[in-house]
Amino acid sequence: MTSAKLAALTAALLLGVSVSVAQADVAISNKPTSNMSCVSGVCTATAQKAVLNVADLQALLGIGDVAVRTALLAKDIVVDQPLTWTGTSRLTLDAQQSVIVNKQMTAMGQGSLTITTNDTGDDGKRNKGKKSDGEFVIVPERGSVQLWDKTSSLIIDGQSYTLVYDIKTLAADIAANPSGFYALAKPYDASVDGTYNEPPILAGFQGTMEGLGNIFRNVNMIFTDQEGLAGFFAAVVRGGSVRNLGIAGSLESLDDNNVGLLVANNFGRIEWCWTNGTISAVGDIGGLAGWNDGVIATSYANVRVSRSDLAFAKVGGLVGYNTGRIVSSYAIRSVAFRKANLLSVGGLVGESLGLIENSYARNRVVNGKQTDGDFGGLVGRNDTNATIRSSYAAGEIKKLGEGFLGGLVGDDEASPGTITDNYWDLEKGVSDPNQGAGNKKNDSGITGLTTAQFQSGLPDGFNPKIWGQTPNINNGYPYLLANPPR
Repeated sequence: MTSAKLAALTAALLLGVSVSVAQADVAISNKPTSNMSCVSGVCTATAQKAVLNVADLQALLGIGDVAVRTALLAKDIVVDQPLTWTGTSRLTLDAQQSVIVNKQMTAMGQGSLTITTNDTGDDGKRNKGKKSDGEFVIVPERGSVQLWDKTSSLIIDGQSYTLVYDIKTLAADIAANPSGFYALAKPYDASVDGTYNEPPILAGFQGTMEGLGNIFRNVNMIFTDQEGLAGFFAAVVRGGSVRNLGIAGSLESLDDNNVGLLVANNFGRIEWCWTNGTISAVGDIGGLAGWNDGVIATSYANVRVSRSDLAFAKVGGLVGYNTGRIVSSYAIRSVAFRKANLLSVGGLVGESLGLIENSYARNRVVNGKQTDGDFGGLVGRNDTNATIRSSYAAGEIKKLGEGFLGGLVGDDEASPGTITDNYWDLEKGVSDPNQGAGNKKNDSGITGLTTAQFQSGLPDGFNPKIWGQTPNINNGYPYLLANPPR
């Protein structure tokens, strides 16, 4: 599935638009079953557009194992109604391209799940001679997969996953095998764990963590003697990935650390992840990741970042220090400091040497009376060779102390031409239309817009296959089709 098609389909699902006829190839929905042949537990699409009624599927799962297949006529499978089943039956969703989960799927007994994407049907050899552009997608905070029994099993594209149900078991499993495949089988409330005084996942993670759209809630982390790395994951190393996972809680760190609610240091890939909570810390701080030298995609942070005393730090709503790639992501809430010196503070990223593309910040950025540094609506400091494309800032910016203040970037040191098609809201604190960057007038590639202009349609350079704009979403500001605001 192309990224544009996935974005459009995901947006339609989040908006509650019917997808069973217009977009989804095989829809598991509340509509009558049509264009499906179900024989001996195998339901196969007989046309490009097909529907499998969710009650019919539940009845079949009550009898035994069921496989739902697009075969070669249809392409994608979309779960568009809640689905539950008991017993020991295995459900297989086998798609020529993508499997997309828009509602909660729950195996309440000892049931199991198999997901197969990019199945071209070439004599059972997946992807033979074909482009593999499909994927397993769980629409954030709308869809999820829950497997309640520890004897259940999960297989995704031929790989078996170890199911985990709590943080301590996950930590022990990763410590024993940092390159393994793990899945959070249901949401977990960590309030029963008390306070974590070191990262719950202390080992460098180089495997795959599949959150299945579930969340670790009420994670309380207070690090008083943990110098270096502070986050739920200490580090995701190269080759490691975390997908479809939420972290909600608080983090406090008294030592000079890289700090992120999800991960302190990311060198791997983070995708379809989100964080909610608060951070009070010293060091390079991000609502999602402290330092990103890998890829962060289709993720967001709703985190209040604050501290009264800090120096020489990089602080952002999503990432503190970015030397990698950030795409299709955003940050909301606030970043505020007082009695701090020589900071780089941005609504999305504190300091960037890498790429930021198709992303935005609607964070409140506050510079306290005794604070100085570089402050920007999107990025505090944009270094040499850094790139920002098709992004914007539309959060309140309040400057009381010293230093550079820009609508989009506090201090832009990048080469001309590396900032293109970027915008900020003139009515949110930097009203001078010449001050998109704090250190220079009329910085190329940055344009100030009024709130009404933002809300009237997509700005120039914003791809309508990636961005949407409607009065009822994101307060009328542009939003990401594949990663809409929750």
